[in-house]
Amino acid sequence: MDKMANVSEYLLRAILELIEKCHTIEELRESVKRILKDE
Repeated sequence: MDKMANVSEYLLRAILELIEKCHTIEELRESVKRILKDE
């Protein structure tokens, strides 16, 4: 698998995990903000 496919798979897995853990759209929004802030 090439590097781009690995990155895409990683991102999809991370998104699915976030969706699974967050019970509301607001929780999901806050989680994404925290992730982006950590960059």
